[in-house]
Amino acid sequence: FGNRSHYAPPSLGENDIEYGDFSTPLTEMEQRMQDSEHLLRETQALCADSEQIGASTLETMGRQREQIERSSNLIQQSLENTEQARRIMKEMASRALRNKLVLYCMIALLLIANAMAIHHLWTKK
Repeated sequence: FGNRSHYAPPSLGENDIEYGDFSTPLTEMEQRMQDSEHLLRETQALCADSEQIGASTLETMGRQREQIERSSNLIQQSLENTEQARRIMKEMASRALRNKLVLYCMIALLLIANAMAIHHLWTKK
């Protein structure tokens, strides 16, 4: 589109007669019309291709959006599962510590009871 001089109406040359023979300018005009029609058809074809590419792109983007949403839901579910596992692990660690303390107390009580029983047996003799 930079040089539009070939789209300008034909000017009369030296050999053209102003009111006489119109066959040469008419042929040039027909050629320009055919060129214009050809350019118009190419433009329409490009528009149709662009529209098809745009529709395909929108469809692809729609599928990708669904994938991203599914991934986001899976990530959210994974985070919830991880949080639940963390709470369970804390609870298990707390129970294990409590059980250890109870066992240490029982061992201490049994040692004290054994010591008292041994002391009582030796003091009786």
